[in-house]
Formats: sequence, structure tokens, C-alpha cells
Amino acid sequence: MPTKNDNRLAWGVTLLVFGCLFLIRQLNFIPPEIASFVFDFKNYPLLMGFIFLLSHKNKNIGLVLIAIGLLFRLSDIIQWTQHISDYIWPVLLIIAGIVLVFKKK
Repeated sequence: MPTKNDNRLAWGVTLLVFGCLFLIRQLNFIPPEIASFVFDFKNYPLLMGFIFLLSHKNKNIGLVLIAIGLLFRLSDIIQWTQHISDYIWPVLLIIAGIVLVFKKK
């Protein structure tokens, strides 16, 4: 069971990060193209999940938040990996060649 200080650290770091991000947004330090991605609500569970993984002893909370964030981003992930099959065979051939060249006899 996580300690009280463990919870305070994770939530404190999360609040600090989000507070800094919102201050940066209000000060317009980030270009609009990047700001639209950084401040998209779909990214917040991912960011919180990574903070909880790094600062909380119970990693389950972080893993659940990351899973929720990935579900929010599922359509984007599918779109990014849509043409990955075009690269599988060339990459496998390159890996096989490297293994054959550098394999000890």
C-alpha cells in the first residue's frame, strides 16, 4: 500500500507540471502548431501516467493512466502505423544481413 508521502509526491509533481504547462500556454511561449498537440486533453493521461510511473511506488496507477491515454490516441496510432507493413521485409532483410555478417563462426 502506498504511503501518504508517496501519494503527495506523485500528485505534487503532476500539479507542478500541469501548472507550468498552463503558464507557458498563457505566456504564448509555444508556437500554436506545437501548442495544439501539447495541450490536447488526450495527452494528459499519458503525461500523468509517466509521472506516476516515475514517482509512485505502486506502478498500477501509472499503467492504467497510460493505457487510458493510449486508448484516447488509438486512432492516431493506427494512422501512424498504417503503412508499417511496407517496411517490415526490408528491415527484416537488413537485420538478417547484419546477423550473418557479424555472427561469430
